[in-house]
Amino acid sequence: MAPSATAPANGTNGLTAPEFGYPPANVEGPYKVLNQYHSKPSKLRVACCGAGASGLCLAYKMEKMLTPGSFELTLFEKNPQFGGTWYENTYPGVACDIPAHDYVFTWDPKPDWTQFFAAGKEIQGYFEGFAERHGSKKYMKLNTKIVETRWDNAEGVWHITTEDQVTKERSEDWAHVFVNGTGILNSWKWPEIEGLHDFKGGLMHSAAWDHSVDFEGKVVGVIGTGSTSVQIVPSLQKICKEVQVYMRSPTWISPPFGAGALDDVHKGEDVNPGQRQYTFSEAEKKRFAEDPEYHLSFRKSIEAEINGLFGMYQQGSELSNHFREVITAEMNRRMGPGNEQLKSFIIPKWSPGCRRISPGDGYLEALVQGNVTPVFEGIEKIVPEGLQTRDGKVHKVDIIVCATGFQVAFQPAFTVINGAGKSIKQDWTDGPNLYFGVSAPRFPNFYTIVGPGATWSNGTLLPSIETTIEYSIKCMKKMQMEGIKAMAVKQEALDEIYAHFDEFHKATVWKEECRSWFKDGKIKNRIYLWPGATIHFLKSIKDPRFEDYDFTYRYKNRFAFLGNGDVKATASRDVLGLSTYIRNSDHEWSVE
Repeated sequence: MAPSATAPANGTNGLTAPEFGYPPANVEGPYKVLNQYHSKPSKLRVACCGAGASGLCLAYKMEKMLTPGSFELTLFEKNPQFGGTWYENTYPGVACDIPAHDYVFTWDPKPDWTQFFAAGKEIQGYFEGFAERHGSKKYMKLNTKIVETRWDNAEGVWHITTEDQVTKERSEDWAHVFVNGTGILNSWKWPEIEGLHDFKGGLMHSAAWDHSVDFEGKVVGVIGTGSTSVQIVPSLQKICKEVQVYMRSPTWISPPFGAGALDDVHKGEDVNPGQRQYTFSEAEKKRFAEDPEYHLSFRKSIEAEINGLFGMYQQGSELSNHFREVITAEMNRRMGPGNEQLKSFIIPKWSPGCRRISPGDGYLEALVQGNVTPVFEGIEKIVPEGLQTRDGKVHKVDIIVCATGFQVAFQPAFTVINGAGKSIKQDWTDGPNLYFGVSAPRFPNFYTIVGPGATWSNGTLLPSIETTIEYSIKCMKKMQMEGIKAMAVKQEALDEIYAHFDEFHKATVWKEECRSWFKDGKIKNRIYLWPGATIHFLKSIKDPRFEDYDFTYRYKNRFAFLGNGDVKATASRDVLGLSTYIRNSDHEWSVE
């Protein structure tokens, strides 16, 4: 059933108030002036898939940016707890590759991080604390997986099918606006290796870690050389009898980015250049807490350093060549003398950054330990007792760990169908079709938070999430206040931004011969990365270019939102609100 102007909230979590009603889906008869003040917001019902960083930010920002009582919000979360990536990933050594003091919402610093690069459990704790402090949990519907969302042109709403993850019962809901806050790296998958499930020993994926398994004294095979393997191997090396690392591709293991901010903390002490981690003392945490300006300066210096390194992604640039030399020398130093086969395999031929660089303490050092065996032959198949490589050799193991990453969600993990009955899967036949990583033509009122085409290769992700959330809410606010039923980005705008992508990336390291999820898992493909540094993306998406959108209005006149000649201050008899432009100096003014 479609909602009516007076339909109840139907159990949706969120703020409600009788002053604001749902807008009519369709208005019959001739045009009439609305009996309301200028730009009075209609009640907007919003659904978000996911209660990780994006969902938490959406709840906070909607309360801050929209009129209280004028919206309803539900965060649908498939897990029994919120937190997303940091709730799901609990493997040994899980941590963030961005310095902890900048892996926060930019307005909500945490002065008491334990270490410079935070462990996953502490990051999850930060998000849980944020939700408690800001009342985010009232919007959540946990253990609820979104299965399908289908746009209704006539009613101007998304019809949503959900599945209870405990009972497996399905339910129907609806929203004027749908936000996909699941992220790109959300759905893990088993590697496509013949016989994987014929293995008779323990089998696990890094994203579904089984903490009941005892690794002490075991022979373990780890498949993969990506960022997850880089974190797992050093932990397992300390407790296993043997760790076999099946190396599918080379990878750059870098020194720390953003660590220049530690210079003041180290105060001139000699620091091991291969040691990227640092544990803060109680005195340092106390100073961060008691001197917010000092802490802010520390955070800014980290961010400025990271944003200033974007030149390394320009192919053949002085910075790119410099990083290749520095990282190569550092990797050789950390692996020590000898180990020539390992060095030849693991140090890439392509430039640093073609795939996301994996910083990681102890990984290279672990690979050269006596109980770690790098295996360079490709895996032919899995047999009941272990792994058979292409040379015919069977490597016997007790446990196999698949550190093989995720099914890159360039398309949503759930079905999305537009008003023409076409799914995103059918619409995106030639790859992602997403403007600024947020809006898709022909799919109105649907926002993806930091999807393909945004910044995933460089910089801190949370500012991009925040700014994309704010962008989406600015679109919602325009819909509320101007009687807009649907807004969808124009294909021609997307064609032109992609043309800019293609021209820009002719000169970046991402075009080189590496397989990357930036290129939808291919070696040669369009590069779905923002053509600039993170701060360049933030500047670009800070304010919506509404000229790039098509609008469908609820009323017979696009200016119906002008109403009956009153403004909000007239109705509320607010003297100051009725005279905002009368001032003593030339400063900005506005009328509510």
